Amino acid sequence: MIDIETLQTEIARIKQLRANYDALITDINSHRTIEAYHSWYDESSVVFSHYFDDNCKEYSNFTSVDNNGNGYELKSNYQKIRKDFSVLVDKLEREDFGTQKQTMVESVPITISSFKKRIFISHASKDRELIDKFVDSIFLLGMGVDTEIIAYTSREDTGVTAGKSIPQFIQENIACADIVLLMISDNYKNSEVCLNEMGAAWALNKHIIQILLPNTSIDKLGWLCSLEKAIKIDNAESMDGLCEVLSDRLDIGIKPSVWNRNKAAFILYCTTLSTTPLPVIIETEVEEDYVEELGFLDYRESIETEKENVSQICTTLSDAILKHNDMLNSNTRKLQSIDPLHPNISQAKGIMRATANGMNKLSVIFEDNTPSLRTSFFNMIDYATKMRSLIFSDCEETMEEEYNEISELLKALSEAKFGCIEFKNSIDSLPKAEQTFNKSKKQLSNSLANIIKTFEDCISKGQEFLRIIL
Repeated sequence: MIDIETLQTEIARIKQLRANYDALITDINSHRTIEAYHSWYDESSVVFSHYFDDNCKEYSNFTSVDNNGNGYELKSNYQKIRKDFSVLVDKLEREDFGTQKQTMVESVPITISSFKKRIFISHASKDRELIDKFVDSIFLLGMGVDTEIIAYTSREDTGVTAGKSIPQFIQENIACADIVLLMISDNYKNSEVCLNEMGAAWALNKHIIQILLPNTSIDKLGWLCSLEKAIKIDNAESMDGLCEVLSDRLDIGIKPSVWNRNKAAFILYCTTLSTTPLPVIIETEVEEDYVEELGFLDYRESIETEKENVSQICTTLSDAILKHNDMLNSNTRKLQSIDPLHPNISQAKGIMRATANGMNKLSVIFEDNTPSLRTSFFNMIDYATKMRSLIFSDCEETMEEEYNEISELLKALSEAKFGCIEFKNSIDSLPKAEQTFNKSKKQLSNSLANIIKTFEDCISKGQEFLRIIL
């Protein structure tokens, strides 16, 4: 017999673990984020195994992913199984442990060809919590829509992938979308990005659906002179209309009992929100405005500061690698001193685990410094660009000093990049040994790959800037 109290505790635990991963997912390849993913996935797998077997499609999907990759691969896995997780949790909450061959969401399978049919959700980032709940309850659980056909920027599994710009993501996904949802709120009206998305959807003649969020005070928005026909997100009849439109245009089957249950749960959630208008959060640009008012010498000083930051980070990384190599050489000598005829396995494992611990510490150093390196270098180039805009043809000031300093810094970054490549190759060539060692080796290799990519981005950015001031 199932212990309901234990079940509720398990559900709350795996939900919290997922929330922990969601909170860290912006730093996708950090050691901390990867550990959060594995904690969520491993514990969820154990919980689900108590109640489901492979006859349950969602359970089979959830347990079939290969989680041996880096943070980016784990994020891809998360996107694939996120819907399955939500369905399984919903089954647990409803104590649905019946015939495993029946799935909770009976929808027409979405084929590869229908991936062209996408939903783009235009929303204010400050309304993210409500939009996340809307996607989970209405799209994933209520309608059985896969995350692969949903695009919106606030959440990692449906948003901008690593290495892609936000404007590019928005442009591509609005262009290929069948339906664009405008999630209208007071925050939406004060977002320049949202208004641009709205204009783009209108210009491309997309099928636009206006959805009015709770407690919204505005009655018109840009070319939308009236919002009287907008669907109210907290109205059951309006949600039914939305479901009908989406199911027709995306050719998906909806199970009424599943839809009604999840729709009701979502609307109940909406009623718990404050009855007062949602706070309008306007992004201030005080610091940016201040930077715009800087003078030529101020920019020169700021460039020097950021250059020193970059140099210090490179020094920190170089020192860490040297220290690690010393430790690795010392441990190698210890291993070689073990009598091969009478090997002490416990001693060998202890040495390998100590080496693994050193690798983990080095990975943390790389993960902590990689974002700062990119930020400082790009800030430096930004200051240099603004500084150049102050120079007129009859001005005595020049950027020769900055040109030379950036050129020298690019040489140093190139050397650091090749040094990291050689170090990564040496790490990758280490033989597989003890399990903890193998895991730490892979994590360090991934951390090195990230810093190498960051070096490449900085070098490319610097070279581009030098070309324009020649």
